[in-house]
This record gives sequence, C-alpha cells and structure tokens, in this order.
Amino acid sequence: MPLRSDLEPDRIDATGLDRRAVAFGAAALLVRPAERAGVAQEPGFTAELITITSRGKPIRAVVFRPVANARGSGIVYLHGSGSIGPNQLRFAQSFARQGYVAVVPTYLDAAADDSIRAAPIMNAWRDCGIDAVEWLISQGIEPRRTASIGYSLGSFIATDGALGGGRAGAAIAIAGGWDVYVPRPPARRIPVLMVRAERDTHVRPPGTERWRQFLTERGVSVRMRVIRGAGHIMNQRQWDEVSRHALEFLNDGIGHLDAPTTTGGTL
Repeated sequence: MPLRSDLEPDRIDATGLDRRAVAFGAAALLVRPAERAGVAQEPGFTAELITITSRGKPIRAVVFRPVANARGSGIVYLHGSGSIGPNQLRFAQSFARQGYVAVVPTYLDAAADDSIRAAPIMNAWRDCGIDAVEWLISQGIEPRRTASIGYSLGSFIATDGALGGGRAGAAIAIAGGWDVYVPRPPARRIPVLMVRAERDTHVRPPGTERWRQFLTERGVSVRMRVIRGAGHIMNQRQWDEVSRHALEFLNDGIGHLDAPTTTGGTL
C-alpha cells in the first residue's frame, strides 16, 4: 500500500529542492565548520559527519557521542519526510547528552522519495535504518543495547524495520500510525514506545491506536505516551517532552546503567 504523500507539511517539492540535500544540509548547518572536517565538541557530546553503507550505497549521517558517562548504548534516529530541522536534531543530541551514541542517517540516500513510496523504496529505507543499527554494533555496542527511533514517516521506517528484522533492542515511534503505512506482522518481539501528538491531524490518533493494537495482539509490548496540545509539527517545548518520555523508556531498558556495558570501538 503506497504511503499518503500529504502526511507532513512539505514545501520542498514546490521549490524544486532535492530532499536528500535538504535533509543532510539541515544537519550540516548545525555542525560547526571545524567539525565538518573532523570531530568537534559541543556541551556534553561530540559531533561528526560520517558515511555508512546500506545495500552498497553510501549513506550520509551525523553521529553524536557522549563525552562522559557513556552508557554503552546507542540509538538511530530517522527523520520525517520533510527532512530534519533544528528541533529534531536537538532531539537526537539529547540522547548523546545522556550517555547514548546517536546516529542520524539521511535515509533518502538509500532511495529517492517519489511520493508514492511503494514497497521497494520502503524496503530500502527500512534496510538503511537496520544498517545504521549495524554501524552502532560495529562500534562495540551490544545489539540488545541499541534502539531504532523515528518521527512520522521515520517512525514507521524505524519501528516496522526493527520489528521485521535487524538486531535493535527497542524501538520508538513518534507521531506514527496506520495512516503512515500498513505495518507488517512483527517477526521480533522487542519493547516499543509510541508517542503521539494529541491534536495531530496528519497522523491521526485512531491510526496510532490501531497500530498499537495490531502489535499488542501479536505479542509486542507497547507503551503509549501523549503530548498534550501538540499537533503533528511540534515546537521545542513539545520535543523536549518527547525526549523525556523516550529517555525514561530507554533508561529502563537498553540504557540501564546496572546492565553490563561495553565502551569498545570509538565510544
């Protein structure tokens, strides 16, 4: 079933810009000049532009690493269809400040968005998310201490991908639901957090609830949280609330400091 193309306000097509360039450019603009040539340090984390590989294709990404109190855990964050703006990037950085390695890949490098989003494109995007998790594992993080997180279109790619294959230990879906795409029966049973916006008119609350029921009926543990007063496009305060819910969920699971950790690789 093709994805609805009107889910997120998007002026990119109207201006003729390449979504992949916009997605990566938005991240790069928030990276200091010295960092673009290597690694730079921000309060609580370092940031670096990297390239990972998915299906033999180079995927541009930003990685944020904690400078202290590393948990030996990592997350992959997949942006929405309208690229990634400052609020979403700060959301990804919030995990690094709390001890997680956070990777933000430009999954549109895996397949261009034609707005129809048939199965081959969705599969390429899901594989990109899975391969980003594999990159975390290659850095010395145990699979069970990784999570796949996404917003809107990215929520489906991250969560359906993690439940369908790969090795992520948990998944978080932000502003996602049946409106985005028809999910596949889960092949894995990992904990899932769903965060929905109370006044979302793009991915409607009944669609999120339908997705939750679909998964719970098939043995997946799903926790639900609601951002009161929020629409699909959230402000910084609302993203901060999403971050609190996400960190609470992860800190009790993949990021629990009492669990055995590893700081191998480049952590």
